Amino acid sequence: MNAVSDRYFTVEKPSKGVFKSKGSKFYGYLFHCENEESFKAQLEYIKAQEPAARHHCWAFRIQPEATTERSSDDGEPAHTAGTPILRALISHELVNIACVVVRYFGGTKLGVPGLIEAYGEATVDAIHANKRAEKFLTKQLRLSFSYDQMSFVERIIKQSDLYVLERNQGLSLTYTVEVLQSEYEQIRDQFEKNHHIIIHTSGNSGI
Repeated sequence: MNAVSDRYFTVEKPSKGVFKSKGSKFYGYLFHCENEESFKAQLEYIKAQEPAARHHCWAFRIQPEATTERSSDDGEPAHTAGTPILRALISHELVNIACVVVRYFGGTKLGVPGLIEAYGEATVDAIHANKRAEKFLTKQLRLSFSYDQMSFVERIIKQSDLYVLERNQGLSLTYTVEVLQSEYEQIRDQFEKNHHIIIHTSGNSGI
């Protein structure tokens, strides 16, 4: 399972980054999320934990197949907060990920370059405090077949280096295998060459 197009990176645990400049403090909260509802819930939690912060700026990237990207400057000048946060997530190739950077104003304005640096560096510090997890886009195939087809199925599994999630034995056999998304059509076609194998498809997943 080494197809580059199927690979993506995320984090599984939250982490915190810090950046300070001219008295202002920027705290970056990095966390895993797989949908906008999850992100909003965690954003509200951070706001509740940091009620005195002047700004709660953020960005997220969700779904590695068709990535949705959003960001917010939350009152900072346009593109000085959410954009550098998002840029840091992109440069580290992270998806299903969000970062909220809260700012405590120190009394001195930083200007556009200073803000871009501060929000970006707080995000990068949170990323460096974490560990990237390598994931793969996969689909599942469920195969139903008779015992005399077992050697054929096992041969394809071995040749294609497939991961078998489940083997069920009864009057017939049922296997559930994990297939890289980029190889899915090819693997399914190999099994379909044997007309005695019944193929049930299911949705996407990740490993």
